[in-house]
Amino acid sequence: MTIRTVHQVISKKGSVIGEYMDLKFAKEMDNRTDVLYFIAEIIEAQGVDEAVAEKIAEQIIDDSNRQEFLARLKSVKDMPADTEADAKIDKKKGK
Repeated sequence: MTIRTVHQVISKKGSVIGEYMDLKFAKEMDNRTDVLYFIAEIIEAQGVDEAVAEKIAEQIIDDSNRQEFLARLKSVKDMPADTEADAKIDKKKGK
């Protein structure tokens, strides 16, 4: 008799995304899926259809795009926080 352990990665809708013999690979796919859903939720919050948001998220984390995306994202610096005086000036300018 043989015992086989299979690790399943399940989507948020309950469907099986994949089955893996290697636990480490299954955990990596689970993390990748969690990140995909996180990105998709941010995009959906902007009014984009769920299916389209997931396709966009898939392209962002795709192996061929991810490195360039991360490099460009890392180049973006935090904007300085508005001070109360800056906010008053912005209001006068109509922003």
